[in-house]
Order: sequence, then C-alpha cells, then structure tokens
Amino acid sequence: MPSSMPSLSQSAQDFLHVSMNDFPEVDIQISNIESAEQKREKQTYMMALDGINIEDNEQDTLFTKLSIDSMYSSYLAARTHVRQYTQLLLLLKHEEDAWAQRVTKASCLMLEYKSVGWVA
Repeated sequence: MPSSMPSLSQSAQDFLHVSMNDFPEVDIQISNIESAEQKREKQTYMMALDGINIEDNEQDTLFTKLSIDSMYSSYLAARTHVRQYTQLLLLLKHEEDAWAQRVTKASCLMLEYKSVGWVA
C-alpha cells in the first residue's frame, strides 16, 4: 500500500495527521497568510497595471523619509502658530475687558455719558 509520505513510517504519518487535526487554529492562520499573500499579489498586479513600481529603492526610501519629516515640520509650525494666535486672542480679550472696565468707570463718573456701542 503506497503512502502519501514515503520517507515517514506509518506511525509517524498517523501522528502528523492527528496532531495537525488537533490544532484548527493552525489552519486558520495558514488561510490568513494565504489570503494576505493573495491580496498582496492582487495589489502588486493592480499597481503594475497603473504603472507604479513598488520595488523599494534608496531614492524612494529617502524621498519618503524627507516627505514625512517635511510634513511633521509643517505640523509643528502650524501647532506653534495656533498657540501664538490663541495667546494673541487672550491678550486682546484682556484688553477688551480692561477697556470695558474703563468705560464703566467713566460712565459712573460722568452720569450724562451714554455708551454708543460698538461700531462695526
């Protein structure tokens, strides 16, 4: 009777058959790996159709690194500008409050004074 694995004895083949059936998560992991490989092959094929070369070379890696560095620098600059504008708005708000207090004090001193309001 020919066996499917000629180099192993029948008892070894039985052990391998039983042990592989005892671990269904191995089958799931293998199918996940195969699925990921098929997905990668499909992406490679689609990119090849689009004329995109997915092979990494030193220039692409350097370009990617510099692009990321540039974007991060822009992000930090924008964050700094937002912080500065927020501080400026706080200063302006304090000035507005100070002027409102001055107007209130002045109107208490000059009873005939009536505030016109803000002119836009």
